[in-house]
Amino acid sequence: MKVSFQYGLAGYTGKADGLVYCYSKELGRVYARRNTYPKLTSENVRVGSITTALFAIKPSKEFQNDLYLYRVRYNALRENHRQPVRSWSALYLKMMYNMAKADSTIDLKTLTRDDIYAQELPCISINKAVEAGLLPIVYDYETYVLEL
Repeated sequence: MKVSFQYGLAGYTGKADGLVYCYSKELGRVYARRNTYPKLTSENVRVGSITTALFAIKPSKEFQNDLYLYRVRYNALRENHRQPVRSWSALYLKMMYNMAKADSTIDLKTLTRDDIYAQELPCISINKAVEAGLLPIVYDYETYVLEL
């Protein structure tokens, strides 16, 4: 929900009246959402275990920097400017889930760095991920060749 204030409180963040107010620097606006805590379901547990396994791979700092730079160009795409990706880790998860969707033999819960290099999976670098269709094409994506 978009929020507008009468007296210029553009940078307001916090909780009030059952809502959480957040200021987005990238969007330049304040938005609000209900202050709710998600219920623990089997789907939440499954997604949490996959996320834990994917971050256990420990992407290199160079790869993280490439994802961060790619994120800026990704958010500049016309179809993504309304809902920008806020961190490199969100793009990393998006890439891995797209890879698992494209190849049903990949199990993200058991995927390791050695498996990625042994099978030469396209998530090794952003350049290969874009060429495999896991991420959209952005300007000068060929320069993001640093490996996982």
